[in-house]
Amino acid sequence: MKLNYNPTEFYKAHLARDPRFDGKFFVAVKTTKIYCRPICPARKAKLENLEFYIHAAQAEAAGYRPCLRCRPETAPGSAAWIGTSATVRRAIRIMDSLALEELSINELATKLGIGERWLRELFQQQVGASPQAILLSKKLDAARNLLDTSTLSITDIAFSSGFQSVRRFNAAFKLRFQKTPSDFRHIPFLDEALRIQLSYRPPYAWKSILTFFSNRVIAQVERVENNTYQRLITYNEIHGWFSAKLCEKNKIEFEFKLNKNANILEFVTRLKNIFDLDCDPMSIEHTLGEDEKLRPFLKQSSGLRIPGCWDGFELAIRAIVGQKISVKAAHTILGRIVENCGERQLLDSSLKVTHFFPTPERILGADLSNIGLTSSKIATIKSLATAVANKTIVLDGTANFAETCQRLLAIKGIGLWTMEYIIMRALRDPNGFPETDLELQKKIKKLQLSPHKWIPWRAYAAILLWNINLKGTLCKQNPFLQN
Repeated sequence: MKLNYNPTEFYKAHLARDPRFDGKFFVAVKTTKIYCRPICPARKAKLENLEFYIHAAQAEAAGYRPCLRCRPETAPGSAAWIGTSATVRRAIRIMDSLALEELSINELATKLGIGERWLRELFQQQVGASPQAILLSKKLDAARNLLDTSTLSITDIAFSSGFQSVRRFNAAFKLRFQKTPSDFRHIPFLDEALRIQLSYRPPYAWKSILTFFSNRVIAQVERVENNTYQRLITYNEIHGWFSAKLCEKNKIEFEFKLNKNANILEFVTRLKNIFDLDCDPMSIEHTLGEDEKLRPFLKQSSGLRIPGCWDGFELAIRAIVGQKISVKAAHTILGRIVENCGERQLLDSSLKVTHFFPTPERILGADLSNIGLTSSKIATIKSLATAVANKTIVLDGTANFAETCQRLLAIKGIGLWTMEYIIMRALRDPNGFPETDLELQKKIKKLQLSPHKWIPWRAYAAILLWNINLKGTLCKQNPFLQN
């Protein structure tokens, strides 16, 4: 499925090499059988020699191979090709979380509660490519990036990218890139840490998101210094750390170290979630700008992102602890929780961070009575930990959205504000909006704003409003007023 829009408009964006369109569509050249990103520095072909696709997998299915110069596999993701269906979005998230070769389409459909045939039809209608093609494309993208930026062996890269056989990995890689994995090996780094660079669409308010994390840092788990964010991480049986810093050419570089080979797709997905790397600033600004009274603040605060989280359970605990108390008080208590039941890191003695955030199981086994929490909040935290441990509640975005919201609200001590906050930052809903938030209500009334005009980007409007004081200027010292 090619784009159902006027190709002339996309050709203009292609000629402009505007990075704001990067990843939103791909340009295929009929004469060379190569497809590129719209920002590719190569000489531009005539419109009649081009085809446009919304996903790389579509171009490859049509017989095109990726450009080795602009590397389409490194383009930021786009909501445009995920489609409008909540089912398709969940399917994409499940692929990112599992990404295993043995994950059959039937198993994927079962997890979604629909038939296999209907799932295939949904993907063809909304994405224009089969689920298998999307999954294979994601795995090969991850492998290609690791070949350039890591010291992992080709065997380790094959398994880290979700392949269960080196032979099948080599065959799929050569079919897509017309070269073997060994042809892409670069000079290895001298240290043991790995590096990977992920793209974003400019502008990016890096200082604002670092300030947000800095104001809420749990010192034992994370640090912000020298324009860099660092934290300890756990998922499944993986323990490790990563640091993130802004680099050139609209990319963020991540240095990381894991205790063993891991599903790199899930790792990359979590990194993207934290820094909102698939955000489309142009579309967001266009929609929010329809509210004329909000428009002046957009110009002053360009490139805002929704600060995400590494783990949905951790974010939910932060939200519960932060109810009705200051940011500073909340993070004093969170630090005590981490010291009380968080596992101490033994990966690297040179790290200044010392503990992993506790798992649900560790919180359930801990005594939280002497760390400054009320008995009701302790009960709420324990109830949430029980629900997450037994998978009644899943906070990674792969579960049914409406059911997750209902189950959160069913826990005594979790109200609308807490649920909405979790939706926005953990479940990554761009339209999530904590409408019960008193600060937001006050500013909407004071500035005479129109929230109905912000759909489907209300979460970004919330971030923007939290960053505005009632005198009509941006807050410089403490952006993002909520916990």
